[in-house]
Amino acid sequence: MIKNIIFNQTTLNGNKFKSEKLVYKSLKKTQKINKKNFKELIKTSVINSSPIFYLKSIKRKRRKTTEFPFMLAKKLRIGYGVKFLLHYSNKSKNSSFYNRFNLELLNSSKRLSQSFRKKETIYKETFLKKKFSNYRWF
Repeated sequence: MIKNIIFNQTTLNGNKFKSEKLVYKSLKKTQKINKKNFKELIKTSVINSSPIFYLKSIKRKRRKTTEFPFMLAKKLRIGYGVKFLLHYSNKSKNSSFYNRFNLELLNSSKRLSQSFRKKETIYKETFLKKKFSNYRWF
């Protein structure tokens, strides 16, 4: 399931074969570097970077927008976690994709990555906006 989500998120211009090749190359490098089981490493990195709460903004009358926190379903949590991992691995373009994705996976499993920091900032924002959590009218 996680593998398919990663493939779908990395696909560019409908070229799924190339995305599979890049992801498998980064997973192979992760397996060579790390002594732990790489499947467990991927699971922990996705869990560490996936948020439980997320902010939704709604436009109200007179163009006022209000943000309120809500809990994500399990599939959405995994999707956002993979999206954060791929976003921050694509952010720096100084090396190849599989090296950047490999480093992001390793750092996320150790709770040191930018995707984990993004999750923490989302939690802080949702805690500040928790007074609006009862208003779910979308």
